[in-house]
Amino acid sequence: MKEIKSGSRPTGRVALQVALAAIVLIGIVGAVLMKLFAIEISIAPAAPNSVPMITTDESPSGELVTPVKIEKPDATAIAAKQGNLRIRNRSDYPIRVALLSRQPKEANLKSGSPQSGFALPAHWDFAPQEGSQTGLLVSLPQRSIRLKRGDVVVAFAQDGSQRYWGPFVVGETERPDWNTQAGEWELVIEN
Repeated sequence: MKEIKSGSRPTGRVALQVALAAIVLIGIVGAVLMKLFAIEISIAPAAPNSVPMITTDESPSGELVTPVKIEKPDATAIAAKQGNLRIRNRSDYPIRVALLSRQPKEANLKSGSPQSGFALPAHWDFAPQEGSQTGLLVSLPQRSIRLKRGDVVVAFAQDGSQRYWGPFVVGETERPDWNTQAGEWELVIEN
């Protein structure tokens, strides 16, 4: 057994002093950064449906800024984007990708009969990193896959890690992406 010299410091005390020094240093750096980059948030009475503006010290405080109008994508252009689905699993998880395709409304249905709105779901399983470079084009033996606006795609890990991606609504959410050159939808799953 090794003896402790009477003049040496206990390691727990040294660790505490190092932690306290780090906290003090972070506090000083934080105070300096707050002085350098002061942010002012002002809320002024505005017209309904307007967006509150956040100003910084660099902009004059009395200057009015016109809010930028965000244009929604053209629904007819998105509706015309129908194509295959290519999936790239760039994650380290085995995943299952599921698709719920919207069904077109049938004109000859009676008004009282319910319509589900979705076709039978489909799913595909991918190993970790499978198709990570070029992606894999998914298909079904009984029917073709043509994604269109409103279809829903989700992905989840199958290893018990409870990782989940989505839901992605085609043409309405950020993903999947439309590849104009290939004329297909691409979904990239990443860690």
